[in-house]
Amino acid sequence: MTHIFLDFEMTPIPKKNKEARAIAAREIIQIGAVKLSDDYEVTGHYCHFVKPELSSVNPKITQLTGITDADVADASTLKTVLADFADWIGLAPVRIYSWSGSDKKQIRQECALKKLILPRVFRRWMDFQRIYTRLLGLSRRSKLSLTNAIGSVESAFEGQQHSALSDAENAASLLMLVKDRDAFERRSKIVRELMGKQSTHATTLGDLFGDVFSQYIETPADEAEKSLSYAEK
Repeated sequence: MTHIFLDFEMTPIPKKNKEARAIAAREIIQIGAVKLSDDYEVTGHYCHFVKPELSSVNPKITQLTGITDADVADASTLKTVLADFADWIGLAPVRIYSWSGSDKKQIRQECALKKLILPRVFRRWMDFQRIYTRLLGLSRRSKLSLTNAIGSVESAFEGQQHSALSDAENAASLLMLVKDRDAFERRSKIVRELMGKQSTHATTLGDLFGDVFSQYIETPADEAEKSLSYAEK
């Protein structure tokens, strides 16, 4: 099993384009990802700009991410970058991870908007923010930021925040950590003690979240719905 932790940077579609915004409110302008082996060792990195087709890069997004119109001017469109990304992932069985469910929602909505087939590699997708929140013993309603999650194991965010690759790398470091029960419990001890939480007593992600894993495997119903919603450009 190949594990891919990804992150998207996005820019809003102008509000005047009501027809497009009824399907997707944003466009992806950067994809960053980390590839992990079956035993959660880093084997590759991916980072590409994506040229938006319905908008320019919003100034607030530039301020947040550092991405400018010049950066994406000569980039490929989403259709081409997604094909390249799928080739980079390879043919091995794969599970996709992201921090929160917003990236999964974005790729599905944008593919629907642009009439693209969602690559098969995106079928198994996990919201790792949700999983990590449960590992710390927090409520499902808690929305722990990636920066705070990194801090919960007494680490500091490395790289540039709101860079797709840096965000993916930092989130992947948490995924690599939690597969080791003893290391995770040791690094998160202070936070869990402050909350009065006991040990998770899980040896692997699968031991603790087998039920959660199953929720992120696309069902035949999902496939049928997708075939109705997406058409090849």
